[in-house]
Parts: sequence; C-alpha cells; structure tokens
Amino acid sequence: MSPPLIQFYSPQAIEGLAQAIVEKFHKPLNSLPVEIDVIVERDLEIRIMPFSRLQTYGLHGYLALSLKTIYIDEYLMNEDYCENRYRFTVAEEVGHLLLHKDLFKGVKSPDDYLKALDQITSLQHARMDNDAKHLGEAILMPAEIFRQRALSYSNESPHAGDGKRIEVYNKLAEDFSVSPDAINFRFMHLGLFDQIVF
Repeated sequence: MSPPLIQFYSPQAIEGLAQAIVEKFHKPLNSLPVEIDVIVERDLEIRIMPFSRLQTYGLHGYLALSLKTIYIDEYLMNEDYCENRYRFTVAEEVGHLLLHKDLFKGVKSPDDYLKALDQITSLQHARMDNDAKHLGEAILMPAEIFRQRALSYSNESPHAGDGKRIEVYNKLAEDFSVSPDAINFRFMHLGLFDQIVF
C-alpha cells in the first residue's frame, strides 16, 4: 500500500473554507450558536451516533470509514454539561471529513485503515488534528461575528486585566456555546490579541 497523500492547509485556506460552509448552511447568518449537528445531519447527510465508552480508547469521537457516520462518546451526547465539548467534537470530526476525506481513498477494510495510519508520522498526525480543530473552531465561531462581538464586549467592559478577559471570554463562550479555551484559540487564530488589550 502506498503512503497516504496528506494535504495541509494554510490558516487563510481554513478560514475561507469555514466561511463558505457557514454562509451556505447556517441560516440566518448572524444567529447564534451555529447549529453544527443540524448542518452535519441535515445538510451534509452524515449521521451522528453514540458510541459506548469511546473515551476509554482516548477518543471523544471519530469518523467512520464510510464518511457517512460520526461516532461520539455517548457520555458527551447525554450529559448537559458536556454540550460544549460535544459540539466541538462534532465540528472537529467534520473538519477531518472536509480536509482529509481523500486521505484514505484506497482503504477498503479496517486492516487497510490501520496500515495507512501506520504510515503517517506523529508530526503529520498532529498537524492534521490541528487543521481539523481549527476548521471546527472557525465553523462554530464565524470570524466576523466573533470579531465584532469580542470588540464590543471588550469596549463595554468596566474591568481591566484578567477580570476583563474572563468577562469577555465568558460572554463569548455563552454566545457561541463553546468553552473559554476555544475562545482563547479563536482570539489567537484571528489575531485579536493585537486588537484587544486585557
């Protein structure tokens, strides 16, 4: 079996793809949060299915070889306090689908899949994961809406330093139904630390 062809993406390409997906499927465009599970099941025609004890394998979710099902640890699907993690996991798996669907074109069986995986270096795998996470993040937090709200909340805040950062992050996390950690990555990817001083 020949080594899988791995394509990596620039941050600009990832942001452009996310914007195209949001503009095509998320209506109305300015509504929040982005309903990622609706986009996945209704528009992309991919089923989201629970998988018992998936986290015991070190996974929150994975994309089936058929590219028609995303399996998510049932714990994430069933517990309300895991909603943000669930949403991000679905978005990340969609990221893998959109960015890496051609990677395993010749794979016909789980054995072929494992052989193909063995040919991917740990650095390549980490880059693939980072690209998929970035795309998932960019779909859940569309750039322009996020930027506008971040600047608005920052300008409105009476606090400074960590107090201001925590307040802004919490408001954004609530709006976009993501974790404060995801907010931090979005700030980094959009260069907002250069525009907003905490």
